[in-house]
Amino acid sequence: MSINEIFFYYINNNLQNPIFDAVLPYITHLGGFVWMLMIVLLVILYAKLRNKETLKKVAIIALIALLLSDLVTYAIKLVVQEPRPYMVLDNVRLLIFEDDVFAFPSGHATSTLAVISVFLLNIEDLAKKHYKILSVLLTLFAIVILFSRIYCGVHYPFDVLSGALIGIAGALIVNRYKDKILSKINI
Repeated sequence: MSINEIFFYYINNNLQNPIFDAVLPYITHLGGFVWMLMIVLLVILYAKLRNKETLKKVAIIALIALLLSDLVTYAIKLVVQEPRPYMVLDNVRLLIFEDDVFAFPSGHATSTLAVISVFLLNIEDLAKKHYKILSVLLTLFAIVILFSRIYCGVHYPFDVLSGALIGIAGALIVNRYKDKILSKINI
């Protein structure tokens, strides 16, 4: 048994409890591409309506990081074609079903970390007074999403770690060039 499988079974089987079983199958979906896209678009709309230019710019950068990172993850999934744990392992506690049969890397981890990382990289500009509290909340949200993907039985730990790293890398790259990007799209 690989270290990846050992950690998977530990999280998926040994940490089971009724609260996680009830809550995590719902929370896990919030980290997906569609939810992250809707959240970012709602933040852009809110920022536009409330004339919050900095928030609008950061949300646009988060949108670009999301799109870039998820494109990379999608391409890797098509090349690697790693089946989900419940497809190849015995005794997997499957709490949700995924239409996508490929597990590596985790798209939810990619989407979540692409968006959250951009906001964390710009947090002091966004929340001058309460940026520490907001940073902790965003980080906890990301950790719960990543944990939930393993707990629900749809990803190995390495899938989640790899997806998270792709999301963070996408956020760092896009954030590094944010001034050039925003000037090109006249924002």
